[in-house]
Amino acid sequence: MAPDELVVRVAGSHARVLELAGRLDDRQRGEPSALPGWTRGHVLQHLVDNARAFEAQALAALRGELVDMYDGGQEGRDRSIDEGAARPVAELREELKLAQRALEEAWSGLTAADWQRTVRFRHATVLDTALARWREAEIHAVDLAVGYRPRDWPRDFAVHALDFLSARAPAGTRLRLRATDDEFTQVLGTGTTVEVSGALRDLAAWMSGRDTEGHLDTTGTDVPELGPWPPDPAD
Repeated sequence: MAPDELVVRVAGSHARVLELAGRLDDRQRGEPSALPGWTRGHVLQHLVDNARAFEAQALAALRGELVDMYDGGQEGRDRSIDEGAARPVAELREELKLAQRALEEAWSGLTAADWQRTVRFRHATVLDTALARWREAEIHAVDLAVGYRPRDWPRDFAVHALDFLSARAPAGTRLRLRATDDEFTQVLGTGTTVEVSGALRDLAAWMSGRDTEGHLDTTGTDVPELGPWPPDPAD
């Protein structure tokens, strides 16, 4: 996907997250999200911090520098989320709007060469951080649990998520994913063949550890247990 096309998609996801946040009041902000142990406020604060972090990655890359994703590493990331989660929802939404706007502005002037600059996040490129932000916004929009579901994901996002999450295929398994509502098939790994079939977006939801809307069928076994989420090698 070309960078300009990706930026348009991320901007659309950003707008969606803001609209979903606008549905919440302070009571709902403090209620559980779809992520175990996190309230909706935790999800919103994480989306704020993540946007700021990717902005910093892009700006550092333009200077020819590498910087950590979060000040204070994992501990600093977690502390910011915990401390920010209880803020008024209007404050969280406003900061999210500003953080997302700043990230989009940081991307707006990048050249084709700039998108390929190296960042510390995943030892990858600025373009990879934009893909990662797309995943953060779309998946955590579902985690807010205010009406947006995996079935609402754009098709190109579902396909991208399945590609990114291919590393979660169980070891020793040749995992064949087959969409029953789309001409999509993906074969991952080697070993004993197991086919998992269902709606395309349900396959993406399952691979991302989120609830499916419909049933997934398997051949010869139960739905296999997936491996861990692809790690950030820079952590």
